[in-house]
Amino acid sequence: MSLIIKLKDLEHKKAISMHVPGHKNNTIGNLSDVISPDYDLTEIPGLDDLHDPFEVLNDLNIYLGKKKGSYYAQAMVNGTTNGIICSIYAFSETVSHFYIVGEAHKSVYHAVSLVNGTSTLISADELSEVSLENSCVIFTSPSYSGTLIKNIEEKIEFIRQHNGFTIVDAAHGAHLSITKNFPDSLLLSNADVVIESYHKMLPALTMASVLFTRNEDFHHRIMHYINQFETSSPSYLVLASIEYAQEFYNTYDDRLFFGNRRILMNHLKVCGISVQKQDDPAKFILNGSNGPYALERSFREAEIYSEMVTDEGVLWCLPLWHVGDRYLFDELLERLSNLKESSIEDKGNIDVGILEGKVCIENIVPYPPGVPLVLKGDVISTSHLKRIQHYQVNHVKIEGIDYNINYYMKRAEL
Repeated sequence: MSLIIKLKDLEHKKAISMHVPGHKNNTIGNLSDVISPDYDLTEIPGLDDLHDPFEVLNDLNIYLGKKKGSYYAQAMVNGTTNGIICSIYAFSETVSHFYIVGEAHKSVYHAVSLVNGTSTLISADELSEVSLENSCVIFTSPSYSGTLIKNIEEKIEFIRQHNGFTIVDAAHGAHLSITKNFPDSLLLSNADVVIESYHKMLPALTMASVLFTRNEDFHHRIMHYINQFETSSPSYLVLASIEYAQEFYNTYDDRLFFGNRRILMNHLKVCGISVQKQDDPAKFILNGSNGPYALERSFREAEIYSEMVTDEGVLWCLPLWHVGDRYLFDELLERLSNLKESSIEDKGNIDVGILEGKVCIENIVPYPPGVPLVLKGDVISTSHLKRIQHYQVNHVKIEGIDYNINYYMKRAEL
């Protein structure tokens, strides 16, 4: 089946999105009213240069920089991954060590590896126990599932007082502070760098991201690397969607969102599905009597597509419902009422036993969420293999596993 046929098939079946991007199959916001293939242009006169903006794209960056707090902003079309890699490259010029707080996206580890940097994985509570002088601390907040680091602004101030720098991967937090009923935006944390994926929860096209820097020096240092790593053929459709998403953010009314959220939560409970609320009100973690993996499969068979499933539960990213949206809310409730039980099929799995006690050659990463389970250079333990086998049984995609197996199978043949 071709990609185009598959996409058309999902549209024909009226697939319901409980995943990113935030426009939810073009049912949230009015992206199609402002984004057209006719606008897929290049840097002709009047459309500026994303790598050295001084006209309309500079105006866009100034507009974005007024979102919260006082930051320099740079619209990006390569996603938050691009912002993370460029920021770490820029800081690597001066810092001697990176501290990674909690579960970080694989791009953080990729960047530290690319700059030949050293890193230590710590918890937020351990910041007072390490030497922060001339270091860079990388936070992820909110997490993939919507958990926020508590009192992060105090932690960032503590790091600054000890001559350290801070990056916040806020990929999943572009919608925070959209109204007073949502948690504070990470732009209020006063971190040196904050990177947000506008496409995650706001109505923007995939790869729409914005990098915010606290002062002009940081901005120019990071732009040096953005100019090297970001595509030289930026999508004006993505850029226009960032502007639209910011307008959506600035004028959003949350009354319908919280009304629908309450209805959905009660309906799920009536259907025998437990709901775990997160710090982010736009995230739910769900569980059923047969466990999360069977529940996710039941959703999928009803053409309801979730963001992620783990042992903790099925993650849903709720739409930012609004007056005039086209989201299939009533259809969602009906499909939930008629949900059928499902079980996990045993399709057979690759034997990973050959990896026990071996050095990891390529990061092993369950995806989603993209948080490494085993890093390159670490020894693959028995406990790692148990986790890998558990993911295999539940059909979780694991990046890097085939590469490691093939590497050691070839060595065994020599």
